Amino acid sequence: MRIGWAALKRGRGRSGAKSASLRQLRLPWRWESLMAGFISLLALTLLNGEMSALPQQWLQRGLIAAAQVGLMVVLIRQIGLTRASGLALRSPIAPSAREVGLILLVLIGFLSLLGVRVVAALAHEPVLGSERGFLAFAPLLAGGMMLSTLIHPLLAVLTFTVLLGGIAVALELPVLTAGLVGLVGWSAMFAVFPMRRRTDLFLVGTLLSALLAVGSFAAELHLYGDWLKAGVSAFWGLISGTGAMAIFWLGLTLLERPFRLATPMALMELASLEHPLQRELRDRAPGTYFHSQYVGQLAEEAALAIGADPMLARVGGYYHDIGKLTRPDFYIENQRGPNTHERINPALSARIIASHVRDGVELAHQHRLPTAICDIIAQHHGTSLITYFYHQAVGEGHDPVLEQHFRYDGPKPQTREAALVMLADTVEAATRCLENPTPARLASYVHELIEMRHQDGQLDESTLTFRDLKLIEEAFVRVLVALRHRRVAYQDAQPEREEVYVANLP
Repeated sequence: MRIGWAALKRGRGRSGAKSASLRQLRLPWRWESLMAGFISLLALTLLNGEMSALPQQWLQRGLIAAAQVGLMVVLIRQIGLTRASGLALRSPIAPSAREVGLILLVLIGFLSLLGVRVVAALAHEPVLGSERGFLAFAPLLAGGMMLSTLIHPLLAVLTFTVLLGGIAVALELPVLTAGLVGLVGWSAMFAVFPMRRRTDLFLVGTLLSALLAVGSFAAELHLYGDWLKAGVSAFWGLISGTGAMAIFWLGLTLLERPFRLATPMALMELASLEHPLQRELRDRAPGTYFHSQYVGQLAEEAALAIGADPMLARVGGYYHDIGKLTRPDFYIENQRGPNTHERINPALSARIIASHVRDGVELAHQHRLPTAICDIIAQHHGTSLITYFYHQAVGEGHDPVLEQHFRYDGPKPQTREAALVMLADTVEAATRCLENPTPARLASYVHELIEMRHQDGQLDESTLTFRDLKLIEEAFVRVLVALRHRRVAYQDAQPEREEVYVANLP
């Protein structure tokens, strides 16, 4: 990316026409940014306080909204949400375009504020304070947790703080109220990330409800000293926490499929072996199916070792070869008779083998798999060489020109999870041919395979370090030693039974 940016700047210096064309290309994005900023300013002005406000209050709220927009622009730029390659932080939208993250941020933020205003308008009670357990802030808490799960806790905390601060200043909320809601919201946002199991949802909901109940109870007791009022406030705090979790779950369910996000819930559903694509792979390409299962296990173990997303790596391994469903009999693991490629030109065979990447991406789009899974499918071979058919075509020699026709189309892995699936795919397939797979031989062979991918430049665009490669190698060896373990040969007792049967015949 840095090399490309440097080349772009050099190109601007050499060509005025090219600079003009680039400015024209960036102009629509600037206009869109200005329009988004104006709409955000207007929406925040309307949603920060009551609609029936005096003219001087509208001016005050406009200034507050302008400060909020300015803060959010600075935060978005610093975190990297406007980068063309997507968010720099690890999240379900990381492989997506920048527009996805911005749309989610704006949509969730405004809907959260709208929810606060709707609850406050419908209740006709002081639901913004501790009397009703901060009930009106439930949508804002849910929005913060959604941003934490879908993007990153850091961005969620900053956005939540900016929005809460605008409401507090516009409505002149007590410092105690704003402070309690802020502490509860920050705790929930960090607790909900990462959410790996459905039981995590229950635990976060319990924590959120307990914090709201305790905060409401303590605030009411401090203000009025009435234990009965404090108990009622604690009850409403439990209601607010439950409502916030319900809105959070509903919001994730509604957003993950249209935006094709790799949320924990979406990945858990895709990890099920009863998914239609998994069932079809098991029925039509059983060899590929079991290979993919092992690749998923290897990638997950390596992801745990280096701190990557283990669920994304495992599901990416499960689906990385679904393109082989188009022509399953052309792949050796699914063949039961003669090898089909023996009757085909090596160049054509290489093209057929390489097509499973493109076919897999198309299948993934048809089934609306998350963008992160589609990217893993597209990148799991990178631009690596289809070695078998290349050597078959050139014999023992080397032809650099012909070599380009025997490489996958790419791109190279862009994320750690995609790189893990590539390495796991290579290692799982290659070690099946290893005779007498002792732990020492497996360790040596895995090291050679990973080094081969590294020397070929396939890992250059991922963020893997040399330390990561060492940990990945150790994780692969652990799993492979368990998978390729030796077994004691069982004595077949069937011939003995047959001899006894024959001997007893008259």
